[in-house]
Amino acid sequence: MLSLCPFLIFIFVVRQAETSMSTLNQQYDEKVRPLIDLIDSLRSLGVEKDLALPAIAVIGDQSSGKSSVLEALSGVALPRGSGIVTRCPLELKMMRKKKGEAWYGKISYRDFEEKIKEPAVVEKMIREAQLKLIGNEMGISSELISLEIASPDVPDLTLIDLPGIARVAVDGQSADIGDKIKTMIQTVISKQETINLVVVPCNVDIATTEALNMAKLVDPDGERTLGVLTKPDLVDKGTEENVVKIV
Repeated sequence: MLSLCPFLIFIFVVRQAETSMSTLNQQYDEKVRPLIDLIDSLRSLGVEKDLALPAIAVIGDQSSGKSSVLEALSGVALPRGSGIVTRCPLELKMMRKKKGEAWYGKISYRDFEEKIKEPAVVEKMIREAQLKLIGNEMGISSELISLEIASPDVPDLTLIDLPGIARVAVDGQSADIGDKIKTMIQTVISKQETINLVVVPCNVDIATTEALNMAKLVDPDGERTLGVLTKPDLVDKGTEENVVKIV
């Protein structure tokens, strides 16, 4: 019997933790989720033009790995490729459903709204939305695309993905496209109600990344900035310690 004591204690601790998590989730559903829904509704009505709303903005240089981070959170594929891929601010609204409930998706922009039948078509629908809003595959727009995902496998979270910071314009792009992207990002991250989620790849000089420097300018004490390091598998041999220090 004595040999069972640690096992019984473990079961008791696990059950207590499950009870605590259940209570926490219930309180979250009752108190926090309605506030997130209210903020999302106000943003969809365009209230943010006159009233600063709480937000989590995802920023990063081109090819920083933003898409991978968002895909890991949402469970759906987002547009990928070289150059500027995110051409409009993408509001990613994720809502956790109970286990066993079906996946649900919806995309909306301007006066258009459509339910998404399956996760596999999300990337295609975002690309089509960007093309309709911009008219070509080279420019950018400040018009918002809203993507709603409901699933048992996603967190209750709303993020705004902004275009990656471009350093050099390619053929067909306006020469000042880099400045336009920075202005768009600056408008969002400078608001005191915004949490800045800065995505930085490990295989570059992190201290010189444009996205991190922009975040420092508007939040010098780092009170509302979170860093996410990506691409650890591409770190040069012998520089691992530098990355660990930054972490």
